[in-house]
Amino acid sequence: MARRSRSSFGPLAGGGGRAALKALLVVLALAGAGVGVVFGFARLGQVLRDAPEYRISRESLRLVSGPAWMTPAIRAELDVTSSLPTRFSVLDPTIPERVARAYEACVWVERVESVRVRDVRVAGGPPLEVRLKFRRPVAFVEVGGRDGYCLVDARGVRLPGTYREPRLGAVRLLVITGCAEPPPAPGRVWSAPALEAAVRVAEAVEPRREKFGLASVDVSNFGGRRDPRQTEVTLWTVNQTEIKWGRAPTPEAERLQEKTLTEKVGYLDYVYESFQGRVDGVLSYIDIPNEAVGRRSTPERYRLRS
Repeated sequence: MARRSRSSFGPLAGGGGRAALKALLVVLALAGAGVGVVFGFARLGQVLRDAPEYRISRESLRLVSGPAWMTPAIRAELDVTSSLPTRFSVLDPTIPERVARAYEACVWVERVESVRVRDVRVAGGPPLEVRLKFRRPVAFVEVGGRDGYCLVDARGVRLPGTYREPRLGAVRLLVITGCAEPPPAPGRVWSAPALEAAVRVAEAVEPRREKFGLASVDVSNFGGRRDPRQTEVTLWTVNQTEIKWGRAPTPEAERLQEKTLTEKVGYLDYVYESFQGRVDGVLSYIDIPNEAVGRRSTPERYRLRS
């Protein structure tokens, strides 16, 4: 029987085999060291998460500042802490997402802009900074009965709560009247063409509400349902000067070359400047489409000339 050549198995049995074995052991040792390094960093992360300066109670997550219309009752509705642990570390990687989800579920929040963990060792202040964009109420809607008034934002979203008086603390807003459709649940769009038109008008004149003494937007004749010959939208001042707005701001009105929102607001500016601001209660009406006004003392109608 022929002997096997040592060269057939030499690389495994000779010096080359020992070299390969040594290389394998080195690889395993390095792999073990790598596990140790990863474990060490994991331990360090746990120590940081457990550090007192990074642990906060959910009760400390409170709104620092808010707009003027935000009443204490609305602030209370923004308390979303019940969905968070009693105490937690801001270095917990799940916390930013949980905080964001909690605020996104609140109707008053339009969107969460950022949730940022601050390094308390470098800068002072709270370890967790949350920036929110709120839904800004643009008008009250008169709904009658015990409910009284509801709030809507510029997109027609119904906001939480019902109010006996159309005010948010010391802040007053325009009141929309004449909307026949009942309010939806909070957080849903009030899908009513008359309300959509009223919200657009209210948003357009809001910067002048206090200066011009504007009080309400009446859409009871929207679509000419009461009298097709009369204005679809009417603004009323505090002292009952009627502002005939004309057609509601719709694509159809644009096709009929109705004045735009900007042009109508511009005409109001012109009237108030012409009368040195003495309009509320002095004029009986302002007819925007026909560019005419009427004094209370004289019933005749006349046009303003520049």
